[in-house]
Amino acid sequence: MRSIVKSVIKVIRDDHASVMKNFFSLTFLKGLEYLVPLILVPYLVRSLGLERYGLVQTAVSCMYIFLVITNFGFNYSAAREISIHRDNPEKASRIAGAIIALKSLLMCVSFIVMLFMAISLPSLKSELGLVIITFGFIIGDVLFPVWLYQGYEKMYYLSRFQIIARIILFIGVLSIVNEPKDYLLYPALYYGTQVIMAMSTLAFAHRLLGLKVRMPSLAIMKEQFRLGIRPFLSSVAQVLYTQPRVFYVSLISTPLMTGTYAIADKAAGVFQLFPVWLFVISALPKLSYMFEHDREECLQTLRTYQHWTVIYALISTPLIILSAPWIIYVFSGEFNDQAAMYFRLLCIETFVLTINIFLIHYFPIAGKFGVFAKIYGFTCLITLGLFFVLSQEFGVLGLIWGIIASSLLLLILTIYFRKKEIMASL
Repeated sequence: MRSIVKSVIKVIRDDHASVMKNFFSLTFLKGLEYLVPLILVPYLVRSLGLERYGLVQTAVSCMYIFLVITNFGFNYSAAREISIHRDNPEKASRIAGAIIALKSLLMCVSFIVMLFMAISLPSLKSELGLVIITFGFIIGDVLFPVWLYQGYEKMYYLSRFQIIARIILFIGVLSIVNEPKDYLLYPALYYGTQVIMAMSTLAFAHRLLGLKVRMPSLAIMKEQFRLGIRPFLSSVAQVLYTQPRVFYVSLISTPLMTGTYAIADKAAGVFQLFPVWLFVISALPKLSYMFEHDREECLQTLRTYQHWTVIYALISTPLIILSAPWIIYVFSGEFNDQAAMYFRLLCIETFVLTINIFLIHYFPIAGKFGVFAKIYGFTCLITLGLFFVLSQEFGVLGLIWGIIASSLLLLILTIYFRKKEIMASL
């Protein structure tokens, strides 16, 4: 334990200070992103009612399907490319322009597909206005260049824009969202402020990063599209069985049960994000750069981070599970035994994902997106099958058991492919 603590202190103090600076900045950034909605959840549940709140969360969950299309693996490949070429402003500018152009084209395609999907599904057709408003989630994400600031390891700049957006959201919701009929106003405020914030971060990129986004050539767009294909395949697989879970629950359960699950899922999502996933996002550009220049140092750093996350998971998970009723109370404003039970089960998945987080991200750091895609692709196929079979027999609990099984399968496949690579290098 003492050696782990010393190694962590060395990481913070010495040549990885930029990683830690971005980690704390990203924690603050995501903290604002989650904290304001978190504070608002009890208010929204009381004002809109659990059923209307569940309806809004169902629409948001559905949008994650289109998010994976517009991201197209760029959240991995673009950040890596910008990190590698950040000392060449002209090249980085062309790459940034190509990514924005490609994401915008994919957004247009996604909107058309979304309309057809909404019209085809009765549960969405009756709330077409809500679905269209919630598409602002996709627009905001396309315009928000997290990958650009991540590649330059300057995530801390984004927190300034996030503060303003969350203050506007908080004041707006408390002012005009007061009863169930106002349920469309919440996503309109949420994603409207997100779009404005995203446009501002793009506008200030030249001043903050010294980079002016340029119109890309067709050749660079083709190159970036090609680089994004394998990360896209892994992202499709990852998102299909992780993000639209509330939407899946809505297909097999009542609006009231969907709202109950949505609270547990949101709570579990926060503990998956904070702090380990944020640290991974902060460290990826640095580790990718290190892998290209000093592979042994990169692998040693990965081992240090891995030890750190295992210790954190072993200490935090029992405490979180014991505190489940109070955590659900914070998220919903009431004690809900059903939601607390769902949350405890989802914490098992969080534990497994945490101890696997740096193991599996070795592959994108090393540029081995093909292996990364294989792991997530196989996991996705098995998990979606489990969702279908188990939910038919056990309902929402069956879907949760499928979620837990998917995290274990992901860990097993990660260890298998990592050992396979080590044996091949001997």
